[in-house]
Amino acid sequence: MKLLALLLAALAASLSLPPLRVLIEQSMVWHMLVQMPLLVAAGACAAAAWPQAMGERWARINRYGLTGFMLAQCITAYWMIPALVDRAVVLPGADAAKLATLWVAGVALRQGYVQAPLAVQLFFLGYGLPMLAWLGFHLASTQVRLCNAYSLESQLRTGQGLVALALVLGLVWAASLRRQLAAPMPRAAALEGGGSGAKSR
Repeated sequence: MKLLALLLAALAASLSLPPLRVLIEQSMVWHMLVQMPLLVAAGACAAAAWPQAMGERWARINRYGLTGFMLAQCITAYWMIPALVDRAVVLPGADAAKLATLWVAGVALRQGYVQAPLAVQLFFLGYGLPMLAWLGFHLASTQVRLCNAYSLESQLRTGQGLVALALVLGLVWAASLRRQLAAPMPRAAALEGGGSGAKSR
């Protein structure tokens, strides 16, 4: 898992550097459907590989996964704004901020998910995934170029890809939800144990 986290981060960062940078400069698909998901996945894998790095203090702040989910959702929503995608294409500082913050979003998402009960998962993922699908539908259906850096055709393909990505993520979460419902006692016991530990401290 550690090797995977490093590999994903290196692949994502390489798309912001020559000679691969031309891919995200010319294609919205490469930018929003390849690099951005790679950054989030790299952060999530890093959180899974080094869980002890977060510490007990973060576990208390992130009670029930609320802080992690909120942070991840705010960051990803920010980088879904077309004007900010444009800025990341033309401004090196904005691109560097994108690399760092989307990686952090992956870390926060992983930490939010592992500490969240089903109700919290349903609230955040039940809102976030439809929002992603709506953005994809909007990009795929409008005849207005929302990103000046990309062509209308590239925007159309990106919109279709975002809808597909939302559906795939929804299916993955549904499969995870099924596993959680099949074995609810260990998860509940872990949450209860974490809560009692925090109280005893």
